[in-house]
Amino acid sequence: METPETTSSSDLSQISLQSLEVEGAGKTETKTESDAEIEPCDWQSLFHSIQPNIRKRSDLLMALAHFLITKEYRLRSIKNASDFGAGGSTITSTSTNTSELLPKNWNRDAHRYAMHYIDELGNQYVLLAKLSRKDLVISLQNSTSKRMSIACLQPENLVKSTSKSYLAKCIPKAEKMINRLRFDLVDPVVRGTKRTADGPFFAQEMIKRKKLLLQNSQPSRVTFNLSEKHPCTRGQ
Repeated sequence: METPETTSSSDLSQISLQSLEVEGAGKTETKTESDAEIEPCDWQSLFHSIQPNIRKRSDLLMALAHFLITKEYRLRSIKNASDFGAGGSTITSTSTNTSELLPKNWNRDAHRYAMHYIDELGNQYVLLAKLSRKDLVISLQNSTSKRMSIACLQPENLVKSTSKSYLAKCIPKAEKMINRLRFDLVDPVVRGTKRTADGPFFAQEMIKRKKLLLQNSQPSRVTFNLSEKHPCTRGQ
């Protein structure tokens, strides 16, 4: 695996992200203009729906990542992990074994998470996370293209509470966190299934990204990395 070149750091100090082996970013992509990003009120409704099952701060971050993947990117969660890797021969995105809901016992393990997804083309994805004393290291991999991205979050800094009535009170920087996960964690891996955002969040940034893609006539390798050393990446 090649060592990614370093780019500028995120303006959100609690979040550090990197993406590895993202191919073909210079290719023009076909996207549907009709699907918008999730509205703030929708995030609040989603938060209320899963709040009774939240046991710890990292649970809330993983639940938001799940809803970003399923609601905005239209991936379906695979209910039974044993079906993962079947190559689409026994399971599709419209199968009764897929859902937008969090899988059963998704937060049963105290320190690890594993969730599996499939898109409308049959591509399969795995979302893994490991919780250490301070950090939640999340990886998302496209099992078909082998694209992979990694995010390192600090639940104790990002999540102030899991019991308050409003998401903004539980995660004061929720919008920035979701936006960073959207563009730096999920976009590079689910490239081609992302719908162009026409919602209220960060529309100008999406336009800039599209212009940059159009300026590149040749396929290129795009990598994302940290410009500053983070506890999750020291020693690597």
